[in-house]
Amino acid sequence: MMRINKFISLSGIASRRAADTLVEEGRVQVNGETIKDLGHQVDENTDEVRVDGKLAELPKKTKVIVFHKPAGCVCTKDDPQGRRTVYDYLPPGYQTFKYVGRLDLQSRGLLLFTDDGELLHRLTHPSFEIPRCYFVWTTRLLSEAAAQKLVDGVDIRDPEDPEAQEEIAFATDVYLEKDYAELWLIEGKNREIRRMMRAVGYEIRDLKRVSYCGVQLGDLPAGEFRELTASEMNKLRQAVHL
Repeated sequence: MMRINKFISLSGIASRRAADTLVEEGRVQVNGETIKDLGHQVDENTDEVRVDGKLAELPKKTKVIVFHKPAGCVCTKDDPQGRRTVYDYLPPGYQTFKYVGRLDLQSRGLLLFTDDGELLHRLTHPSFEIPRCYFVWTTRLLSEAAAQKLVDGVDIRDPEDPEAQEEIAFATDVYLEKDYAELWLIEGKNREIRRMMRAVGYEIRDLKRVSYCGVQLGDLPAGEFRELTASEMNKLRQAVHL
């Protein structure tokens, strides 16, 4: 619930002081009834507010959730093969949200969902160079020479396709940890990391995304989700100039 002048102000029609004047002049209707009480409270979810007959609506509250995708589920709404999808883990209120980028069947980790189409576009468009961080476990430890090749750029085209055109992919940073490599990318091509590793002679045994545009997976359990905090939302929107 909120005061009528605040509702009108948030809807962008007038300032709070000007909204008080509109109420006093009998130009505001709530659920079809003219009100003149400056202290009138409205329910932003159920009440219909009109000013001079024009519907007053609050700006849509964009939501973003971070989901910990387990390995073995697919990024799709409906899978013709009957496999479990990422949406099987989400409650009804999030079924219309779109995922930001993809993780392939056996990859796990951070996956963002949003109900904001423009935000989705900007978070996935290459021109915004959104940073993503992955932990990569290979069948043998990645060498420093291979890590440098990944930073310099490798050709990830299909070697078995004679008509395939050169396709260069690169990591912005690679850090070699004790038993895995930490890779940073600014794009999201199809199965990009697996193709990059294959290009330098390595096979992946586990792949986990831990960060996307500054949002961290943290200790969120596999199969669970959470809404982004206000601070995370602000940083996300600033990163894509919204």
